[in-house]
Amino acid sequence: MREIPFSSFQELKKNLKKRKIVLFGGSEIAHKTGRKLNNDYEFIVDNNPNMWNTVEKGKKIFSPTKIDAKNDEFFIIITTTSFIEVSSQLQSFGFVSGQDFIVSPILNDLRVISELENHSAKILFTSGLPEINDPECGGGIYELNLFGHNWEYKKVYSGICYGLIEYKNTFITVDDKRGVIQFDKNYNIIFSKELDHGTRGHGIEYSSITKQFYIVSSYRDSIIVLDEKFNQVNEIFISDKYKDHGEPEHHCNDLCIVDKSLYVTMFSYTGNYKKEIYDGVALEIDIMSCTVKNTVITDLWMPHNISFHDGSLAVLDSLRGELKSNNSRVIGKFPAFTRGLDFDGVYYYVGQSRNRNYSKNLGLSLNISIDTGIIIFDPVTKASRTIHLPQKLSEIHTILVLEHT
Repeated sequence: MREIPFSSFQELKKNLKKRKIVLFGGSEIAHKTGRKLNNDYEFIVDNNPNMWNTVEKGKKIFSPTKIDAKNDEFFIIITTTSFIEVSSQLQSFGFVSGQDFIVSPILNDLRVISELENHSAKILFTSGLPEINDPECGGGIYELNLFGHNWEYKKVYSGICYGLIEYKNTFITVDDKRGVIQFDKNYNIIFSKELDHGTRGHGIEYSSITKQFYIVSSYRDSIIVLDEKFNQVNEIFISDKYKDHGEPEHHCNDLCIVDKSLYVTMFSYTGNYKKEIYDGVALEIDIMSCTVKNTVITDLWMPHNISFHDGSLAVLDSLRGELKSNNSRVIGKFPAFTRGLDFDGVYYYVGQSRNRNYSKNLGLSLNISIDTGIIIFDPVTKASRTIHLPQKLSEIHTILVLEHT
């Protein structure tokens, strides 16, 4: 019931052409909707038999059996707060949401809230905390199942995990101790390969063009390139600083691949974050020539989780708690350290970690949250819902949405 294909009642009437408008639900909402339509609708239907054959505002009320989906004579506007139940009822009659009926825009606020409250999803997320023997916290991979108002989560793998992707009906993660690990859909390990000591692999992506994996090495300021057997075939350095100093200077972390370009986020483009110069960027690398190209997003403060959705790069400006997209505009702002990002076509899923850099946020925010959770965010309405996780699970790194309804 999410879609409302008309921006105004006037546009609605223009697009309906010869179809007759019927309101479903006799109520004050019907009266307000009728006024917006200049009273230009046929009649009202309602599930309450006590209202049948009565008249409201000059319009007669009938049983829902009066409308028939076998022809396209009627277009229904739902005018009751029970719009979820009525939507299901209309679909059982054969009507199609968005095509044959919508919820009255008068109910938009309630509709948005209801959709978020009743949203269901299956989500995987990783945590790079130290590995401990506790099913509810510590580093590893977690499965979270959201069922409307209720949710549950469990640890499915214990390790120090950062990046996580789907690959040929399997999952692949980067474990700081064990390297690259491949799981089946039941989280059984089917293959693993250690990375070189001191790599500290973070984000991971796969290119169907080169048929290679790309892993951000936070401790080497580089991108490690692996073949499909996880053998290293190349290493792309962000700059010469690691070779000159023998230690990381850029704090690279996450990446995404779009066609032949790889985009990697880092705390400092100039390599001066240890001197409190947080000139964070998203940097473009050509995966064919393995050369560093350009900065594409600048002015980021501790950025993470760059991705590509709806034709636009999206990135988390983590310390500021901002989600940026559409020419690097701020499309969402959150009260915590944002890390972990996915998009299901409607909602963004934004990870919220306990802010270890609390004092740096003073002056940036008037509400600095220390909670851990996953925020489900509607970029259109700006409404959000937070799944609060236990305080002892203080860090989230990657989010992967598997299913959603």
